Amino acid sequence: MNRLKISTLLCLLCISAPTWAMKSDTKQPIYIDSDSQQVDMPNNIVTFIGNVKLRQGTIDIRANKVVVTRPNAKSQQQTIMAYGKPATFHQIMEDGKPLDGEALKMRYETSTERLKMTGKAELNQDGSNIKGNIITYNIRDQRLVAESGNQERVTTVILPSQLNNNKK
Repeated sequence: MNRLKISTLLCLLCISAPTWAMKSDTKQPIYIDSDSQQVDMPNNIVTFIGNVKLRQGTIDIRANKVVVTRPNAKSQQQTIMAYGKPATFHQIMEDGKPLDGEALKMRYETSTERLKMTGKAELNQDGSNIKGNIITYNIRDQRLVAESGNQERVTTVILPSQLNNNKK
């Protein structure tokens, strides 16, 4: 097996099979609080600056800056870009366990329920964690891919208790 396949397998073990995202999260309204906002109406872009807090169901994103691009004639997709030092991601799974992540930049595509974390990306759940330059997490399908950067490696820590729980 190549390193990417091994890393992906370990990542999937880290996020245990019975742990699913709250299905209702992405059907909820998105609430955004910030110190200020700027609206570009012709391009359907809203920029939120300063202590930004974005919530959708149990999803909670915190950042220094968030840029929301709404569907328009050029694109039918809504995207949310979050920037921070780091920006953080939090979600409660169906089993009640939290999933937490952080990165310098995050891109959340609402229609595909895909979160891409770039730059010092880290995802934590129940004591286990994954670190890499890029972590892509498909919320709907519960699929995760972690990639390393130049001269770096993906690092995964899995607690023995989680491996035992997956055998049940």
